[in-house]
Amino acid sequence: MKKVYGTKLNELLSSLLVPNSRLYVRVNTLKTSTSSLSEEMPFLRPDEDFEEAMYVEVRGPNKIVEHDTKVVVDKRTAESVMTGANVYRPGIKKILGNGKEVSVISENGVLVAEGILTPDGMVKVTNTLYTAPQLSEYEGLKKGYFLLQGKASMYVAHILDPQPNELIIDMTAYPGGKLTHVFQLQPRSRVIGFDHTTKKVEELKRRLDTLGMKGIQVYKADSRYLYEDFHLQNVDKVLIDPPCSALGLRPKVYDKKRKEDLLNLSSYQRQFINSAYKILKKDGVVVYSTCTMTSLENEDVVNDSRFEVEEVIRFHPIVHDMTGFFIAKLRKRN
Repeated sequence: MKKVYGTKLNELLSSLLVPNSRLYVRVNTLKTSTSSLSEEMPFLRPDEDFEEAMYVEVRGPNKIVEHDTKVVVDKRTAESVMTGANVYRPGIKKILGNGKEVSVISENGVLVAEGILTPDGMVKVTNTLYTAPQLSEYEGLKKGYFLLQGKASMYVAHILDPQPNELIIDMTAYPGGKLTHVFQLQPRSRVIGFDHTTKKVEELKRRLDTLGMKGIQVYKADSRYLYEDFHLQNVDKVLIDPPCSALGLRPKVYDKKRKEDLLNLSSYQRQFINSAYKILKKDGVVVYSTCTMTSLENEDVVNDSRFEVEEVIRFHPIVHDMTGFFIAKLRKRN
């Protein structure tokens, strides 16, 4: 990342330790409206750029009292708890002490919350480092009225710009945020998603039912071989959001990535570009996106002589107060 940020690298790394100042939802306008959702959740505010986007402000940092009893949690749990989630047993690594009032700390010693240890082994948090409404607990999410989706991620479907009757392929469809956004923007397009495990595909199908988006087709496949396995061709547009190092996600309590990891990911990501080239029609479009900030996984992947790079967008936490994110729009040359 030093290649991208230079002397700003330390500032960038510090910015990853705190959450975005806004927590976003995307309103499913195929089932409800922003005004209706505002009545149910009056703390939501409309976004300035996207009609379907709303947000709540994240407040903090708050002062956390340190208790004698410590509950040590894994990285993922610590990062969720930091903005208000409770602690459940699968995320607990160990408990030091036997008090009822506890501090919640990450494996590397970051104090993220305090709360009450319940008889069933979970921690009901009472105070967290940062504060925001727990949107995952609202009925609107369960009914498919809205989805949790960061604003940077919402740019992807708009840049793809789906049109009626276009065949659009999402090569890495799970968990479905970008896939469903494309369909929401243009329900008259033919949208097909692929993912490589049965569990993810089945879960995604259930999510589509909840959202009322049964017009989307989802299949299990290794998207690197769609031409060979499904004989796909003459596709209008392809969405690629491949596995990446996720270095742009925040808040983090820590992160560990080796150069070898990034090189392996970069090689893997290029295979999706190769697959997209095979199935696209001439002048077809690829929108490639990651939630990371390394040039190895971004510019180095999309700089391909078979495509013309039409647009590149980077979101920087230290500039845009959002997740570190990369989006490129490519057009097949021949």
